Amino acid sequence: MAADNARLGFTLDSGSIFVEGPIDPQLAARCSERFAANPAVGAQVIFVGQVRADEIEAGTVTGIEYSAHESMALKAFGALVRRTAARVPLLDLELRHSLGYVPVGGASLLIAVATAHRQQAYAASRALLEAIKQEVPIYGRELTNQDRSSWKINR
Repeated sequence: MAADNARLGFTLDSGSIFVEGPIDPQLAARCSERFAANPAVGAQVIFVGQVRADEIEAGTVTGIEYSAHESMALKAFGALVRRTAARVPLLDLELRHSLGYVPVGGASLLIAVATAHRQQAYAASRALLEAIKQEVPIYGRELTNQDRSSWKINR
């Protein structure tokens, strides 16, 4: 894993994955610029997940408060990165997930992948997204305009 991470310029520690509050929207642009500087990159896929104002039983969502079991989450991130890198030749990767409060419209997840070909980039991004939603112990409590909350169910 260390060799793969070094090759990708990616380290798995809570400081490199987790962001307190919303993810800076400029991070996507910085990733794209970094990827573009690599002449082997032929495709980039950048996914930004943001909090939306869903109507739930507790009211209209105004934000999500994220928490995680950080050591378990980092293990899960490591496993899914290794699994994805074994299937898709990643040239570069950036992952971020918010902790704490993220208001509606704020970004809570960033997945940026660079590969030689578009099919690889789409496949890697989708695999990482689905694995994060299903396997990484990150929890979201939806806060509403009715001063109520509800635990978010990942779909």
